[in-house]
Amino acid sequence: MRTLIYIIVAAATIISCTDKAAVPQEWQFEKVIELDRINPIGIAMDGNDIFLSDGDHNRVVKVDEDGSVLFEMEGFERPMHIDFGESDFEITDKVTTSLLKERALFIPEYGRDSIAVMRDNKMDYLVLQDSLDAPAAISLFEDEIAIADFYPNRVLYYDGKEWISIGTEGKELGQLYYPTDVQITENYIYIADAYNHRAQVFDKTGKAIAIIGADQKINAATGIYVTDNEVLLTDFENGRVLIFDMKHQLKQIIETNIDKPTDIFVQDGLMYITNYRKGQLIKYILKDITYE
Repeated sequence: MRTLIYIIVAAATIISCTDKAAVPQEWQFEKVIELDRINPIGIAMDGNDIFLSDGDHNRVVKVDEDGSVLFEMEGFERPMHIDFGESDFEITDKVTTSLLKERALFIPEYGRDSIAVMRDNKMDYLVLQDSLDAPAAISLFEDEIAIADFYPNRVLYYDGKEWISIGTEGKELGQLYYPTDVQITENYIYIADAYNHRAQVFDKTGKAIAIIGADQKINAATGIYVTDNEVLLTDFENGRVLIFDMKHQLKQIIETNIDKPTDIFVQDGLMYITNYRKGQLIKYILKDITYE
């Protein structure tokens, strides 16, 4: 009898957990964070610290949840989509070369054709074996690097051993037209193929796998962020963010308070969207869908 009770309780627990996991969720608007004289292009987070590239003012700023500036570093030339990373990457201060041994913020400088590397108040540059022409974004994953190289219509990808060039100019699968953002995941490379008005997925040999959002009438896909179960893509001119599942099917469109979005960051059920035109961060939260 006791064994039977245990079985019933265990079964009820499993059913309860399954039901809870099956509750559908959606992103819901939380608040507008006003920024003082900041026109954000890229966003990255380090813990709870929010970093923004302010391309119009050639600086990178750290802000708090209320938008107050906690730190800023100037002297960049059009900083774009930024990312944090940590590995033995070769860096230079233009005099000596060394290996990066600590976590740092990587900043593509669109106007200087270089990747700045910032930690504390020190700035160096990433050593590359190829030249860049208006780098628009960088992504780091363990010892891998991907750089969206805007005018050459390609992404430079380093797999930890060697560099390859992904993409050529064009509109077909595997071709790019002014890529503006990129993200590496465990198995794939996702690219915001801005002026083909879509995203693309490549494997790590550079083979094109899929196109995302080509049928959604996107007008300038400027920013991309990939979680374990969603691909989020900014639609700059239409003022919205499109959210796809991992089979690349559209599951949600969010538009509330979004105006000229350039980038997205997702962490712990929170989404931050950079509103370039209005100088704002738009915060959304992932919530269970309730039916009345």
